[in-house]
Amino acid sequence: MKAVRVLEYGGPLVFNDVPTPTIARDEILVKIKSTAVNHLDRVKASGTARQILPIDLPWIPGHEFSGVVEQIGSDVAAWAPGDAVFGANQVGGAYAEYLAVKPAVVAKKPYNLSFEEAASVPVASQTAWQGIFTHGHLEKGQTILIHGGAGAVGAYAVQLASHAGATVIVTASGDDETYVNSIGASRVIDYRKEPFETVLREKVDVVFDLIGGDTQKRSFLILKEGGHLVAATQPVSQEETARHRVSGAMMRLAPSADGLDRIARLLEEGTIRPDVATVYPLQDAAQAWKDIAGNVSPGGPGAARRRSHGQDRASCGLDICMSLTRSRRPTRPSLECHRSRTLRFRARSCRGWRHRPWLEPDRRPESPGWETTTGTQGRSRAGGGS
Repeated sequence: MKAVRVLEYGGPLVFNDVPTPTIARDEILVKIKSTAVNHLDRVKASGTARQILPIDLPWIPGHEFSGVVEQIGSDVAAWAPGDAVFGANQVGGAYAEYLAVKPAVVAKKPYNLSFEEAASVPVASQTAWQGIFTHGHLEKGQTILIHGGAGAVGAYAVQLASHAGATVIVTASGDDETYVNSIGASRVIDYRKEPFETVLREKVDVVFDLIGGDTQKRSFLILKEGGHLVAATQPVSQEETARHRVSGAMMRLAPSADGLDRIARLLEEGTIRPDVATVYPLQDAAQAWKDIAGNVSPGGPGAARRRSHGQDRASCGLDICMSLTRSRRPTRPSLECHRSRTLRFRARSCRGWRHRPWLEPDRRPESPGWETTTGTQGRSRAGGGS
């Protein structure tokens, strides 16, 4: 099968042949239709976070995906060949034609979403759900402050918190105010014009921090005693949590079929929505990563300046492709680090891929550093070619 791999930390993306994975008795083989491109893949491939996000090299990126069940293990009863699914795992492997995964990380693809849209959903939506409900314990009638509410995770957090009956305050650029209000924000604070801690007159119950840095430090000032600060980009200072008598933690996504089923129902009901703008062919995976890197701002991953509203996700496929969230402006699409993209693979497009230096097997052009991981939840074999 065809796959995109990282052979060394900080190395280029390489497109070539690898063996198709064989499945265990309790696994399913998914023929990938679309896979998301997000900042997590770049961070892992760079090796900069290898202490907390280790990977086995060579590594196939891609944590979220959509596709069709090709084969099931003898112990699998819930799925059948031909079922359309979407899902996410913690180990990657979806930048390939096939992926072996446990049934526990996939769910039925929402009937009203394309494969590109479905691939853009799992990581951002589940991160948002687990961040505000599992870790933030948000309840109806409470107030939540979401930093970076115009990005992929932030946009889902806004929609989910609003649906839950919370008052939703968001920090974002003024350009995104109309969009963020349209998906459920009660108030938008333009972080470029005024510090949120001086604007807010009343403290909040939950802070969902997708920015980090000084933004996180200042968030303690507006959090009620006993409140929750949930961070997605960096650890939370336990010294500060003790001083302000609040709880604080950095979350790690734990993908699950149950959680994804819940998200799927909300998508089918129209309660929440994805927003894919651009679809990259698989051969442009490296370009998608460069686009992501180009939108990382000094404030950290969550602080990327957003030029397209909603989730900036991309999808790709061999019938596999990468897609990006829809842009509000008629300018060229851009990707933000805290949003994800999807890749769609098209086998008929394989011809000519070797002419792309960033994907040629024998070329090693300079490129941003990236890192990867493997594990038992999903695997596309990254070893030698066939």
